[in-house]
Amino acid sequence: MARPAALLAALGALALARGAKAFSPAARSLCASAAARATSSSATALRSASDPHLEIRPRAPTDALTSPTLLQKLRLRIGLGKDLRERVVHKYFHGVDTQNIPQIVECFSEEGATIRDICCSLANRDVPYEAVGKEVTPEFLGERCREFLAAHPDCKVMFRYAPTCGRGRNNNWVHAHWYEEGRWSGPSEGIEPDGSPLTVQGQTRFWVDDDLKIKEIVITRTFSRWEEMLLKSSR
Repeated sequence: MARPAALLAALGALALARGAKAFSPAARSLCASAAARATSSSATALRSASDPHLEIRPRAPTDALTSPTLLQKLRLRIGLGKDLRERVVHKYFHGVDTQNIPQIVECFSEEGATIRDICCSLANRDVPYEAVGKEVTPEFLGERCREFLAAHPDCKVMFRYAPTCGRGRNNNWVHAHWYEEGRWSGPSEGIEPDGSPLTVQGQTRFWVDDDLKIKEIVITRTFSRWEEMLLKSSR
């Protein structure tokens, strides 16, 4: 069965083609509007298909990301397969979006990862880049995500610019411009919610190795009200 929007779009095109004599003014207006929306939606879909970096939602992971084949590893080592590195970062954001903590943990190297949160503390001012960061376990990162999602159970991840791997053979960095929407509606870490909107955004770089695991994160971002309260309570 034809979808209502598609049917209206078809009727709109037919009405416009035939001079719309058989349609009332109200019907002509409705059909023309539906046709315009359908055209706009199709154009957006085509742009996303031709340039995946214009996608606004995280992609679901595939089995290839869990255990890359020998051929895939070879392609990664000679500078190809950059889309696979991008899919790892999609997998991470998809885990946040679906509150799948094991999936988040799986994105990181078992040996741990270096996280550099540039905006995490005023103490980071005038500190060398190499000194801003710490080694953490995948489980630690998963737990931090769990705490954040407990405070914002309706959190949704969106992209202003989807995960994109840098060009060149030795460039393993994937960057993304993301934002999150929702509301602080759940208690977490002993802090009660105040119902304030979640309007966090940031730009993050992920270093993804040839085993398709994240080894380093560099974050520049804003903070939610809950995070601000958590930082104050930890001082």
